[in-house]
Amino acid sequence: MGNKSDEKGPLVNRSDNDDESETSLDEHNRGYWGWVVVLASFLNLALIDGVGYTTGILLDSLLVDLGGGRGGVAVVGGLQVGVYSLSGPLVGKLITRFGNRPVCIAGALISCFGFLGASFATNLGLVLLGYSVIAGLGFGMMYIPSVVGVAPYFTKRRALAIGICLCGSGVGTFALAPISQHILDNYGWRWVFRSFSAFSFFCIICGASMAPVDEHEEVQARNNPGSIIGKQGFKNKVQNLILGEDLARSEHLGVFMLVALADFLAFTAIYIPYTHLPPLAKVAGVSPADAAFLISAAGITNTIGRFFGGWLSDQPWTHPLYLTLMAITAAVLPSFVLPWCIAYWTFLLAFGFFGFVTGCQVGCTSPMLVKVLGLSCLTQAFGIMTALRGVAAFVGPPSAGFLVDEYMQPGLALYLSGALLVASSVIASIASVVNRVTQRRSSYVEF
Repeated sequence: MGNKSDEKGPLVNRSDNDDESETSLDEHNRGYWGWVVVLASFLNLALIDGVGYTTGILLDSLLVDLGGGRGGVAVVGGLQVGVYSLSGPLVGKLITRFGNRPVCIAGALISCFGFLGASFATNLGLVLLGYSVIAGLGFGMMYIPSVVGVAPYFTKRRALAIGICLCGSGVGTFALAPISQHILDNYGWRWVFRSFSAFSFFCIICGASMAPVDEHEEVQARNNPGSIIGKQGFKNKVQNLILGEDLARSEHLGVFMLVALADFLAFTAIYIPYTHLPPLAKVAGVSPADAAFLISAAGITNTIGRFFGGWLSDQPWTHPLYLTLMAITAAVLPSFVLPWCIAYWTFLLAFGFFGFVTGCQVGCTSPMLVKVLGLSCLTQAFGIMTALRGVAAFVGPPSAGFLVDEYMQPGLALYLSGALLVASSVIASIASVVNRVTQRRSSYVEF
């Protein structure tokens, strides 16, 4: 019976036909509401990443009106991304306590007030407080529910649904940039902030759509001695506080630690080309406009990769962890090729491929966590990985910048990116082996 249930659900192991029938009935009774939640999450992510990637068009206006220097103004966007990323573990605990719906609604309200308050700012400090800190915290409370909140509605097409909602990031970047530019040109940056506030208020409706559902896997995981260490006397309270009870007690915690480390190194590498490739392309004779379009081209292929990674993760003949390993390994090649590119089309081809395979990695993340840890651990595990990605955004580009400044070679930034990806692929390979061993050991215990 165990083999039959494995074939039925590629992401979730079932050990009982009654449980399987009950889950299918539950999914049928939900109807198409799961796809409504996918749309809501798509719109939330479109706003979050759309705002994050369009902050650059506001910098000159903020500098003229508020002063503070270009370096100080540039902190506005980076601090917002850092706050919403690093808030991941806290948001994960809030979701565990209160659920996705109230956390997402509260986040939309907080973002709404943050942007609105920042629109009346008279100095850069108030912009940082409202736009970066308050709205950033609100975005963090919207981001995690939007990614993990989709999973409980699906079994057979879970990874595809997550991949679709993740595509909102790319769509939002392309849709919100021209809208923001039009408002900026005609009404000024204050009304851009107010439009962001209005969009955030609309996201309250998106959050309200995330109705709670029964998570059968969570009940099963707690009753499954092969997936959780049941001896309460060996709990590490500090570990429980940081990781959450389910994740801290999971037999696959070691695999998660390796996966999180590999993911951190990979994203430290991934952020580097988005900052340092345009200057490298200009040195090779590419025009500034064409160099800037390289980022847009990678954004397009990244969006396609997210969808493709989610679709692949749903196939019964694949495993999201192995797909992640393949994506990281594939990203190594363009990282070492880009410093040698001369013609513009070679830059476009290499960086477009880089965007696609790294998008596949993003699309596989949530399905991988569900497959390895179970649905009950998804929220806290994803929150921790989101926080680590926020740290990677702060560490990667500056480290590469120091290296370039020291040796005056723009290509060294891409070599650093490639070296980090090699290290990440090695650790991901170890995680794959450890996961296979752990799964075999669990099957022996269950037998």
